[in-house]
Amino acid sequence: MKKVRWFLKVLVVSMAISGLVSVTAFAKKITSLTLTINPDIKIGESVGTENIIINNGKENSEYDVSVMTINHKESVWGLDDEPEFLISVAAKDKFQFNKKLKKEDVSVTNFLTGSAAGNGVTVEEVKVNNGGYDVSVKVKLAKLALTHTGQVDSVSISPEGVVSWDEALGSTSYELRVMKDDQPFKTVIADATNTTTHQETREVFGDASKGPTGTAKDAEIKAKAKTKKKENVLEYNLMSLVTVPGMYYVEVVPLNGLNSMIRGDKVVSAGVWLVPGVSG
Repeated sequence: MKKVRWFLKVLVVSMAISGLVSVTAFAKKITSLTLTINPDIKIGESVGTENIIINNGKENSEYDVSVMTINHKESVWGLDDEPEFLISVAAKDKFQFNKKLKKEDVSVTNFLTGSAAGNGVTVEEVKVNNGGYDVSVKVKLAKLALTHTGQVDSVSISPEGVVSWDEALGSTSYELRVMKDDQPFKTVIADATNTTTHQETREVFGDASKGPTGTAKDAEIKAKAKTKKKENVLEYNLMSLVTVPGMYYVEVVPLNGLNSMIRGDKVVSAGVWLVPGVSG
């Protein structure tokens, strides 16, 4: 009986191995990889606040993006940063990656630099793991200065009709969309030719790696680490545009200093009643 049992065990193991070899042998080979990256990163914000979307570059039933890891040493995103991501891709059922998959076989598109694959992103390393059932892809994005702009924290209009806002990192011009009585009135580009700049001292987080978090915890963090920081504040005289009385407010959008087609987030002022030729 012992010999029979031993024979059955060998037979079962042999069948299992045979089945595994059969599945592997008949798995369809994946010989290329296409991915897209849409990196929503805020200049000056803490690492961990970003929203990175990575997808298949095309609809397919061969593989899925499973894990993404950010490789970044600094605690805050800066204009000179070149973000690195380690992307894990898993083959779907009945598919398997070619074990000789190379960097040249991987195409990655950075949505912020257009639709051309390889524009604004570099594939640095490709590793086939787990017998071909998953792949890790290391990519590096172009400098954020080429694809991003900083953000404006606040904008206001004085009773005299002067619009003021804090400087956005990486921006040399701003789109000012002037609204009157809740209707679009005029749009101007504010830059060094039509604005003035002065410095103001504002309270900021002492340890940028701890905040801001966007939660109630910020008050506690700030209380423990208060720091004063000088910031550039820009001003634009709105009265040159005011031709009729009304309630005016302004939407300010920072524009990338190297490519004005790249726009930052819009910030809106409160409304102020202004009359042509009258200040104060």
